[in-house]
Amino acid sequence: MEIKGKEGQKKKLLRNLAIAILSSFSIVAVILIFSKGEKTLVRISEFPLYEIVLDFAIFLIVFLIDSIRTMVIAHFLGEKVSWNVALNNSVLGYFFTYITPFSAGGQPYQIYHLSKWGMNVENSSAIILTRWSNMLIFLSVSSLFLMKKYLPFVQFGIPLVSRVLGIVIILSVAFSLAMVVFFLVPNVGIGVIKWLQRLKLVKLAFRLFKKDAVEVLDEFSEKMKNFYDSMRIIWAKKPWLVIFDGFMGIIDLFVLYYILYRSIEISSVTSTPFELSFWNLSAIYILMSFIVYYVPTPGSSGGVEGGLYAVLAPHGNTSAIMTGILMWRFTTYYLPILFGFVFMIFETRRNPKSASS
Repeated sequence: MEIKGKEGQKKKLLRNLAIAILSSFSIVAVILIFSKGEKTLVRISEFPLYEIVLDFAIFLIVFLIDSIRTMVIAHFLGEKVSWNVALNNSVLGYFFTYITPFSAGGQPYQIYHLSKWGMNVENSSAIILTRWSNMLIFLSVSSLFLMKKYLPFVQFGIPLVSRVLGIVIILSVAFSLAMVVFFLVPNVGIGVIKWLQRLKLVKLAFRLFKKDAVEVLDEFSEKMKNFYDSMRIIWAKKPWLVIFDGFMGIIDLFVLYYILYRSIEISSVTSTPFELSFWNLSAIYILMSFIVYYVPTPGSSGGVEGGLYAVLAPHGNTSAIMTGILMWRFTTYYLPILFGFVFMIFETRRNPKSASS
């Protein structure tokens, strides 16, 4: 049974990989058709190999920062995490983010991974969700401040569209902040669970799986209380720790933005210069985060490339911008998937018990 289970997991993993790559390539193919594809292909072939290597080397900084963040927070929760486990957790977190729909698989896997290596599940949840909450708070607050100035850039060639997308961004920000409140305010989280216990639809759904809704949600509520205790240690007793983690998370984001800006600049050397500054590009990307990452494909593939191209194309040479986006995506999406796949192979062969002994 265990062998069959592992085989099923491998097949599911490979299927997600195939869907991620195919969905991304299909969108890119459509974009190439409408963006002077021949010129773009020429620019891609001329893109210096050493620049790709350098971009990927810069991206590796993200893994290093994430590993440090995990180890520092774990230390103040009384948990011991080795550098090897923290690094694997970061690399595989990105790997599962990139191969799951809505980019939603990274955090659940990271929680599981830390628990697999002996960490209390409530503490592992608190660490990963603290990092996730910091990112959402920064992106949400930044978006609200940036919308007035930069929303006109997000129009996909039709000015009216920016107003519609503005509403989408506001709704996405509201949903993100609601999730943050759920994970940070115990009364809200426990209140939601008790509310679910009273819903007939929820009870009916649990009956289909031959489970008692009240019993299951009561057990979940107790685990959530332990989780909130861990979150309280981080957010209430160690506020400087939250500030440190948030600052490191912001560096992570700007590393990604810098690689995108750098790739477009390199592609635009022999053509019309790219009009946007690094800070303008970063501001636009922050707003776009609440649109493109809701595309229901693995790693939001296709939506990221298509959305960024539609917004950035008016600000430079179209084929150069397309080339820059594709090269950025190659170094921060496809190569990390390959990198993570190698890590995944070694991770499945490692036994936590033998490693700890």
